[in-house]
Amino acid sequence: MAEIKPDNTPSVRSMPSDPEKDVNLTTVDRDEYIDPKIEKSLVRKFDLLILPMCALVYYSHTLDRANLGNAKTMGIETSLHMVGNQYSLVLILFYIPYGLCNIPAALLAKRFNPARVIPIMMGCWGSLSMITAATTNFGGLVALRILIGVVEASFMPCVYLYYSLFYKRKELALRSAAWGFTGFIAGATSGLISWDVSQWHRSLSGWQYLFLIEGGMTVGLAIIIFFVLPRDTNSRLFTPEERRVAQIRLLRESEEEGAGEISWDVAFQVFRNWQVWAFSAMAFLCGVGVASASNFLPTMVKRIAQSTPQGNLYTVGPNLVAAFVQIVSSWISDRYQQRALVGFCTLLVSMIGFILLATLDLVHHTHVGYFLTYLITFGTYMPELLMPIWMTSNLTRASARAVALGIFIGGQNIGGILSSAVFREQYAPVYAPALITVAICQGLLLVGLLVMRQFYVYQNKKLARGELAPPKGMENNPDFRYAF
Repeated sequence: MAEIKPDNTPSVRSMPSDPEKDVNLTTVDRDEYIDPKIEKSLVRKFDLLILPMCALVYYSHTLDRANLGNAKTMGIETSLHMVGNQYSLVLILFYIPYGLCNIPAALLAKRFNPARVIPIMMGCWGSLSMITAATTNFGGLVALRILIGVVEASFMPCVYLYYSLFYKRKELALRSAAWGFTGFIAGATSGLISWDVSQWHRSLSGWQYLFLIEGGMTVGLAIIIFFVLPRDTNSRLFTPEERRVAQIRLLRESEEEGAGEISWDVAFQVFRNWQVWAFSAMAFLCGVGVASASNFLPTMVKRIAQSTPQGNLYTVGPNLVAAFVQIVSSWISDRYQQRALVGFCTLLVSMIGFILLATLDLVHHTHVGYFLTYLITFGTYMPELLMPIWMTSNLTRASARAVALGIFIGGQNIGGILSSAVFREQYAPVYAPALITVAICQGLLLVGLLVMRQFYVYQNKKLARGELAPPKGMENNPDFRYAF
């Protein structure tokens, strides 16, 4: 049904246009009528300008996350004279700064604009990845992975904050899945590159070429993204009418803060918000599975494959299937606004996959084992995508979102420490204790998703009955409801 403009309601179409002047937020009224054609054009521009660039960022981020797992199957441990559980120690030491630097990274992005911070950090981790090819011992690899953990900690909070500058909360899942989809493509790409370079017989080892190629790709993409990514909706890429519509859209969902400003009172209040800590605990549980699938999928597949090149090639299929599942599931989540239930259903499939992979005898049933790797990637990553969108949708200030994202993503990344600690060499080749640990964490996460969903359903019922006041910043929006 077409939207009907009420009489005497201010309209975006009635505003004078001055292409040399930015939108003045003091004159924007959240109740102004929005021309659907202008809004549709605006969102289309967002999708064409922002989604491809953010997808490329995630592509490079996933390349770096996947290459160490593939390098393990290509002999990096032998080349660097690593023994025992030193590979797991490298992962643990990576996840410590990766989990602790999220809040500073989020505040840095809030202060200096995510569109500037993202490509700079991206260029840093790409350069460090290239330098990894020159390392000759365990200590050098540890030092480089710690530095990579510091700069990569900026990725998730920066991208989610950047999205919040443009999209409404009900539009976020599918848009986030766009770069998540590219991440799975990156995982598949890394498998293909690893398969190719592992068969080279040149002056360097295959894993060294892997780091040089993928790190170089990241640096090149960072340069492009720095100049292409729009800073905000005041960009000259948008018409004056589109800029105004963009501000009205977001004003209806959050309390505006000045660009580059941080409200410290609001930021510190987040630490007293139990819902944020609950999401952070669920992020930790989610992170155990995400890190396990990311870092050890090549190892699990190698158990089934006949050779290292074949094992790397076999990682392509599970990643491609996971990409398709993520796009479809995200569309369903946006269409029906069901973050928790979509995450629950997809994660349940992956939990079953981890349990079966740990308990079945796959020595004589390798095809069954390979099928189970598809189940593992099917839903492990969905809560990682949906939960931060769900959490930040229920916060109405950008400073609060920045800190909350830092806490959430920090919890998720710390989950990688547990994952790295349980995948120990003495558990090879099955890694049954590690796989059962992941399954238990995913089971607890399933319970957490349902509990938090019911909490917000109950809050919405109280809002509808007038028993609960809208959160600060939404006092003039009686239609506000919490996302679940």
